[in-house]
Amino acid sequence: MRSVVAETIDIVIGKSQGALEKISVDDVVIGVFFTGVKLSTGHAGVAFTPVAEMPEAVCCPTSAARMPAAGSFGKTPVLEILPYALDRNVLKSAIGVATLNAVSQIILESEDQKGFSIVRDTDGFDLLKILPHETVSLVGAFGPYIHRLKMMGNPFFVIERNPQTLRPDEMKFFRSEAEAGATLERSDVAILTGQPLSISRSTASCITSTARNALPSSVPRPA
Repeated sequence: MRSVVAETIDIVIGKSQGALEKISVDDVVIGVFFTGVKLSTGHAGVAFTPVAEMPEAVCCPTSAARMPAAGSFGKTPVLEILPYALDRNVLKSAIGVATLNAVSQIILESEDQKGFSIVRDTDGFDLLKILPHETVSLVGAFGPYIHRLKMMGNPFFVIERNPQTLRPDEMKFFRSEAEAGATLERSDVAILTGQPLSISRSTASCITSTARNALPSSVPRPA
């Protein structure tokens, strides 16, 4: 089964009708929490920076080795950067996903919006309309949504690769990658946050497949 990211890249390229060939990446910024990309069109996109997957992140020379092209991304064609989203190098993957988010905004603006509508100034969490009795699986330890779920009092789980991203009082909600399938089977709603890079590709495929086939789900996306 192809990954959701691979399918999304194909869809974006197909819908662009050749327009992406004229677009390049103007700037890339890799931060502690987020990675940002600015395109030559002025559009921008962000993605989660998987620092936890870089034990050597405290060492500048070693970290630089992870991203040998640092400082030279300017004017790189978008079509060369999009495949980064599938790279095993987590920094390249973050840049690729951020670029994909930026490009998707161009597609949304160019679409005639038949078959879908854009909801603005609304939290995707609210659109799910989660009922009080429903069990929720949150993929990725996204703090604001953990807080919302705790306030609601619903039974919920956080499927996450790195338990250190959770606070001590939140560990009771933690479920490991190995428990992902069984956890989703016990859930009524799945929320796939912008941090699936914090889990392995094989687990991500399992989660997205289950969510698409069985559960109401939401994939929140930065504006």
